[in-house]
Amino acid sequence: MIKRLIAMMALLGAASPALGLDRPRDFVPPPPSMIPNFREQTRDVVIELGTYAKKRNPAFQVLMRGGSELLVKGELEMEWDDLHDPSGANFIKRLPLRSVFRPLVKVLDGIVMDGLYCGPYSFDKPLGEVIKARRDLDLELDAEKKRGIHRPPVAVEMGPFSNDPAEELRKYNELKQKQARAETQRRETYALDALRSEGRNVLTIEMCDKPAEREAAYKSAIRDHVTPYAKVGTGPLDETPRAHPAFENAKEILTVANARNWLPVLRSDRFGTKGKFIEAIAETNYDIVLVDVAHRSAELLVKADVQRLKFKKLGPRRLVIAVMPLGRAYDWRWYWQKGWEVGNPAFLYALDEDPGTFVTDLGSGEWRGMLGKYLAGVMDLGFDGVMFDDVGTYLWFEDLMPLGG
Repeated sequence: MIKRLIAMMALLGAASPALGLDRPRDFVPPPPSMIPNFREQTRDVVIELGTYAKKRNPAFQVLMRGGSELLVKGELEMEWDDLHDPSGANFIKRLPLRSVFRPLVKVLDGIVMDGLYCGPYSFDKPLGEVIKARRDLDLELDAEKKRGIHRPPVAVEMGPFSNDPAEELRKYNELKQKQARAETQRRETYALDALRSEGRNVLTIEMCDKPAEREAAYKSAIRDHVTPYAKVGTGPLDETPRAHPAFENAKEILTVANARNWLPVLRSDRFGTKGKFIEAIAETNYDIVLVDVAHRSAELLVKADVQRLKFKKLGPRRLVIAVMPLGRAYDWRWYWQKGWEVGNPAFLYALDEDPGTFVTDLGSGEWRGMLGKYLAGVMDLGFDGVMFDDVGTYLWFEDLMPLGG
């Protein structure tokens, strides 16, 4: 029996997934009491940038891709509060569990979610039903907690399941994926509930395996009052746009709330020249187009380019949104300077798993200053809005510096 347990421990240890990228060189984790609230850092940046944009132009549309955990207070931030206020002196000032961070929601017109209908974390029921089921379960869990019963918010299945170590490992990995899916869906459900309650909008990016799944995703999105973009296959968002998008219409679109479809094009390399790229996007009838501020990430767009994109082929006005990464920097983007590397400047915190990609320190004043100038430039070019991308790097920092040590 002891030999079997030792074998199982070795197998399970080997099965633990590695982080997407390595720890920075010579990294020494700080004591738990010195670990920042990385979610709060990210929230602060989005709020600061969004507030600036809304003050400068109240009609400017602000989107955020991902970041579900930033919208609603979860268990990890409750743990952070306890760690930094062990005596409970500031307990009355703390937001309760599952509270909505309204200052963040206030600056957002919507959020972009990946894989609501296609992919490993997709929902298989209408979002309204999912939200109601989550609310009902939380009420049940809260009532049990008052009676001294503590159930986890996501059910956990326990082993052992087999005398065969290989089968035990297979079952362990299967359950681990199942639980990761349930936990991801739980966090996204809280975010969806918060956004709907506050009258905000949800857009989605779907990468589906088959055309039938793509069409099903469009139907589900419209049922759930979600603005969809769906494609077949994975890879970068660089596809030549469809001549006639799903839910094509001749309406004027001046806010995200009125859009029925959208087109995100984050890489324009395959379009050829900047002129060909602008022409290809202009000859479409999407309600929203999302593009980088620079063709091939190097040749900056000018006001005339942005103005050309602001009208559908049918004639009516539409929204042109710029993508703006927050938590990562890229050595192929227009702002990159010769000699930059990890630690120089200091906000380049670590290499990401993709070549030429760096995780940035959103607590850095220098990086925040660059982001402020970036957003000002976006608005100077006449864009109708911005989508803050790469906001989810706080999850990597949380893995790197767990509160439990």
